[in-house]
Amino acid sequence: MQIAAVQLNMAWEDKAANHQRLRDLLSAATIQPGALVIVPEMFETGFSMNVEVTAQTEAREGEALLRDLARQYDVAMMGGVASPVSEGRSSNQCVVFAPDGTQLARYQKMHPFSFTGEANHYNAGTSQVVFQWQGVKITPFICYDLRFPETFRPAILRGAELITVIACWPAVRSEHWVRLLQARAIENLAPVVGVNRCGEEPKLKFDGRSCAFDHMGTPLFEAADQEQVITTEIDLEAARRWRSKFPALQDITGVDDSTVLAPSTPNGK
Repeated sequence: MQIAAVQLNMAWEDKAANHQRLRDLLSAATIQPGALVIVPEMFETGFSMNVEVTAQTEAREGEALLRDLARQYDVAMMGGVASPVSEGRSSNQCVVFAPDGTQLARYQKMHPFSFTGEANHYNAGTSQVVFQWQGVKITPFICYDLRFPETFRPAILRGAELITVIACWPAVRSEHWVRLLQARAIENLAPVVGVNRCGEEPKLKFDGRSCAFDHMGTPLFEAADQEQVITTEIDLEAARRWRSKFPALQDITGVDDSTVLAPSTPNGK
C-alpha cells in the first residue's frame, strides 16, 4: 500500500488558505490510485483553541474538501478537522473518506492536551476506531494520544495492522514525537505513520519530522522541516508474517489468537 504523508505549513486560522495549500501540494505530487493520503491534525486552521474559528459549520467544509480530493485522486483521504460547535464546544477529530465519498472512519481524540487547555474547548473521545482500506485494518490517533501506549493496545487486539497518528507536534518536543512513534511500532508489531505540520503558529514552531516505521521499528522515512508530500510503500505481508512468527501479541494474557492474527478482508479498493 502506498502512503502519502502531507506535511502542511498551515496558515493560522485561515481555512481558505489552507484548503488551497492542500490542493496545491497534492497537485504537484505523484500519488497512486488506491493510496492512503494523510493530512495533519486540524489542517484547516492549526491547533487553535478558538472554536468559533476552528469548528466546521454544519456544512462541514473541511470534510467536503477531503471527500472531493479522495474522488479526484482515487484514494482514501485522512485528515484532522474540528466538529461543528455544540453547547460552546467542538471535538478534535480524524476523518477518512473513500473515493466514492463513503466515510470509512471518524475518530475523536481521546486525550485532549491539558497543557494548552484543549480539554476546555474540545470534548474527549471515548473509543478507538479500526477501519479497512485496501484489505488492511487501520487505526487512527491524534497527537497527544501518542503518549499513552495503553490507548493503542485495544485497537491492536481488535486486529489493527497499521497505526496512523496525525499531529500538530511542536519542535521543542519533536524528539519525543519520533521516538514514541517508533516505540508504538515495535511494541504493537505494526507499521506506524506519523504526519505532523511544519511552520509557525503565534506561540510555537513546528519542525515537521513526519515519519514512518515498519513493524520492526525500522525507519521508512523522516521528513525535514519543509512543507512537502512524502510517499512510501508499506509492506503489510511482512508485518503479518512477523506477527505469526513472533508471539508477543499472542502472549498478552487473555488474548484470543484468532483476533490479533485474523486476516483482513477488503473494504473499498
